Amino acid sequence: MAMTKLTVRALERLPKNLVSRAFGVVSDVEFPQPLQRVVNQSFATLVGVDTAEGEKAPGDYRSLNDYFTRRLSQGVHQVENVDQGALVSPVDGKLGAFGTIEEGTLLQAKGREYRIVDLVDSAQEARSFQGGAYATIYLSPRDYHRIHSPVNGTAKKVSYIPGHLFPVNPFAVRNIDNLFAVNERLITYLETATLGRVAVVKVGATCVGRIGLSYDPLKTNRRLRRREEFAVESPIDFAPGDELAVFNLGSTVIILVESTDIQFRSELDVGAILRMGESLV
Repeated sequence: MAMTKLTVRALERLPKNLVSRAFGVVSDVEFPQPLQRVVNQSFATLVGVDTAEGEKAPGDYRSLNDYFTRRLSQGVHQVENVDQGALVSPVDGKLGAFGTIEEGTLLQAKGREYRIVDLVDSAQEARSFQGGAYATIYLSPRDYHRIHSPVNGTAKKVSYIPGHLFPVNPFAVRNIDNLFAVNERLITYLETATLGRVAVVKVGATCVGRIGLSYDPLKTNRRLRRREEFAVESPIDFAPGDELAVFNLGSTVIILVESTDIQFRSELDVGAILRMGESLV
């Protein structure tokens, strides 16, 4: 217990945003190809990347960040359901929690509750999801880091909420109060025909140099950070599996669904390893 408190205190004092920006700069450095090959392959071996899934071999990427944000070979991901009512995993990762949003809260590890209003930083948006459903998926450093649409929907609004960059690994989730609501978030709001409003909440973390969108130039964790909320100038239609965004290193995605009729697959369980495109309902 004492060691846990010391670790949490050290994380609180660490200049996490500065460290993450610095890591982002370093990871963008393009070394001579022989050295870059060693760096990328060493990282892949250290964290356990399945190198057979990548479009290219680790040594063929220009920088470590180029490798972090790699695309996978065609056919690695299969979107299981593309119907109007589809809800699929937007990422490769571990299912941390899922269920119904009750009394404006969702439950995470170790019985910790999060208020939706704190997560989305908007009372109006929070009301949309009362009685709906949620799922939290954690991406480890070895995972594929691109984020895809979980539904058939139209992107009409984006919200960027600056914040801390605590780690989002299982230890941090268990021991840091209100973690997902104090870390930096970038939210895509999708309007759907059958599931109502769906929010894809991309949560920043230590050493996530930035989060980027596939449909807008906005990047997170800049030197001068301010809250931004804007309508997408030309609303974009997304099908399940279409790319929405990219993490520079691992983090967490939280899906919020307005519909009160969501029934998650009976075999889903906390700790399950999900693939992008795998059906959640």
